[in-house]
Amino acid sequence: MVATAVTATGGAVATMQASTSLSLATQPLLPGSGWTADEVFTSRNGGLRLDDLVFLPGNKLDFSSNLATRLTKQTQLRMPMISGPWEHVTEEDMAISMALLGGIGIIHRHMSVEEQAEKVRKVKAFESGFLLNPTCLARNHTVADALRLQAELGCSAIPITENGRVGGKLVGLVTKRETDGEERTRTLENIMIRDVVFAREPVTLKDSTELMRQAKVAKLPVVNGDGELVALICRGDLKRSLKCPEASRDANRQLQVVAAVSPSEPDGEERAKAIVNAGADVLCLDTEDGVTDHTVAFLRWLKENFVGVDIIAGRVNGCREAKRYAEALCEAGADAIRVGAAFGAEATAIFEISRHLRKNYGVPVIADTNLRNSGQILKAFALGAASVCLDELLEGCEEAPGDHIYRDGVRYKLGRSPNGPAPVEMGLAGTAVVRGSARTLVPFLLEKVRRGFQELGLMTIHDVPKALDTGLLLMERQLPLAPAHFAEIPKRYPVLAGSLHCSRGRVS
Repeated sequence: MVATAVTATGGAVATMQASTSLSLATQPLLPGSGWTADEVFTSRNGGLRLDDLVFLPGNKLDFSSNLATRLTKQTQLRMPMISGPWEHVTEEDMAISMALLGGIGIIHRHMSVEEQAEKVRKVKAFESGFLLNPTCLARNHTVADALRLQAELGCSAIPITENGRVGGKLVGLVTKRETDGEERTRTLENIMIRDVVFAREPVTLKDSTELMRQAKVAKLPVVNGDGELVALICRGDLKRSLKCPEASRDANRQLQVVAAVSPSEPDGEERAKAIVNAGADVLCLDTEDGVTDHTVAFLRWLKENFVGVDIIAGRVNGCREAKRYAEALCEAGADAIRVGAAFGAEATAIFEISRHLRKNYGVPVIADTNLRNSGQILKAFALGAASVCLDELLEGCEEAPGDHIYRDGVRYKLGRSPNGPAPVEMGLAGTAVVRGSARTLVPFLLEKVRRGFQELGLMTIHDVPKALDTGLLLMERQLPLAPAHFAEIPKRYPVLAGSLHCSRGRVS
């Protein structure tokens, strides 16, 4: 007998012999019928891995599925993939790339409070509509001061105010054109542009863009009725926003970012205040050490002190313990739960916890189970996860933290550690960078997942819970192949050709 199934290696439809599928012992096998989620998970005492399951195709869609989702109760994403809070995965570069793609990045906490807050500010300042806290200088500052700020911040124009801060009366503007070739000791009052084109609040981004086009300027200060500087608009940010229409942005057109905190750190409250003041849109409460009374109390403190800021809690690991931990976190106010690897039972953990939280708390689940390919990503969504962490897939990308070296023509990345640079053994240089940029890899994975949704007959991620509850999503259990068959299967190696990812077969 032959059954058609969605395989674990990319969401593609393939033919699988019935001998590799494990039917449930308590029920007769019906050719090609499959089993519902309740039949698969309630008939077993042990947990199931993602690779233990194969989803059967449904009524294939003739159009592309929409993969927009909820990150938390209030935060929406146009792309359901995020980078997790690990020191070898997410800092400002990865967070920027993920936000531009429509996802989001969680900046890790294994650094000082000041360093983490600065990385959050860099993400928020990368692409903004109204820059609400631009760096300013006063008349008596020198050309050396302007050059230093331009080099540190990467900005080309600096507003000049009476007091050298936002909120002071706007008196001029200094750009790189004014500082080029000038003596470093000369004051800005002698070189600044005095006849500055500005907009007066209230003003919309659309009106500001039109004013900049007519005046042929690249920077537009925004002042209040008293002529005091309140914001700055940059044409470069507006041009970038047109190139990335799906990017995750807040109400001020700045990129969204998440930052991690821990209840077990002595400076946890100070860290939370610093990163929220720096502009973090969501907080991630790291509960890897377990959920205790102190963890719940710290979560309640966060909700009381940062009203309007959603909080992701997790990871919760295991199955029974994870459900109990997730309930305690949701009752304390968590807006999303990260589900961990569950010690080899990740499929069971994702299905049971996501269904329980969805029905009782309305809280979305983030699958953070060391996903290794697009097939596992698809299965995590099909079991009820609202979004997924791509930690293992992203740690080899260019945007991931770490230094690079070349060895025998191969580019390697040195290891990172929370306590400083990790020791490198003789002859070993760390993780090889073979995946290129996250801005190329993530769209490739997203397209494979989208095609998998089409094969399953699902229009959106929000259709998954109903399909699971009504039995529209059917699956089979599968056994791992015998060791004797390994040599007969061609290995597949990823190849980066230009900006396209492909694969090629190689027989052992």
